[in-house]
Amino acid sequence: MDANQIIRDEAKDFFEQSLGLRSNEQPVEYFYAIKTRLDDFYSADSKAVFLDEIELLTKNDLQKHRDKKHGGKPEPTCGWEIKTEKLLFYIEQEVQTLPIIAHQKYKTKGQRNKVFVSYSHLDKEFLTEIQRHFKPFKDIIDYWDDSKIMPGQKWEEAIKDAIKETKVGILLVSTDFLGSDFILNNELPPLLAAAEEEGAVMLIVILRPCYFEGFPILNQYQAMNPPSRPISKMESEEKEDFFVNLVRQTRMILDI
Repeated sequence: MDANQIIRDEAKDFFEQSLGLRSNEQPVEYFYAIKTRLDDFYSADSKAVFLDEIELLTKNDLQKHRDKKHGGKPEPTCGWEIKTEKLLFYIEQEVQTLPIIAHQKYKTKGQRNKVFVSYSHLDKEFLTEIQRHFKPFKDIIDYWDDSKIMPGQKWEEAIKDAIKETKVGILLVSTDFLGSDFILNNELPPLLAAAEEEGAVMLIVILRPCYFEGFPILNQYQAMNPPSRPISKMESEEKEDFFVNLVRQTRMILDI
């Protein structure tokens, strides 16, 4: 059993024993119990996995309640729902302080195993950082960006072929990315279709300040950093931590 599974099992045990919002205790008291339990984990990554599992369990518990009591729909006057929503609010605030944990909608179909990086050439300096962090794992991660296109190779066909094998799409989002006709018309449609229909995972990296929330086709997917905290605003060590987590989450999705 790997470390992540051990932490998730610990979270499940804690949730069953300590949470549930069945008594007269207030959500903030449950949240402080969670915060205290988080202190048992040394690294921010372990804390993130534990809290991620607690959040998933709480949301699942809330949906079960709605299915049983309210026909599957939210009921704004339900006291239990109000308390649970408040607890989720506290949890989500804490989640924002920890490394992001990526999720798969469902298992990938077919033989998808490639990592595809979509970016604007005006953001190449950031691509260089991505490449640097993935390079140590070149023997186990099938990484691809358009620098892999060989001289004389038909570049549009090379991109299409790579997308067909993509399991993890890393989207380096900036104003230039959002303004690229080629990306919006040629790369994003098949990538997003792969996410919706074949279980590929899109990991969005906000590079520079941009109007990300104005693109619902993208902001429905998980961003690895909030638009208010783009890579361009991070100090050196924070950037390194961020890219390390990006590689870590990619490996978890690839199951390697």
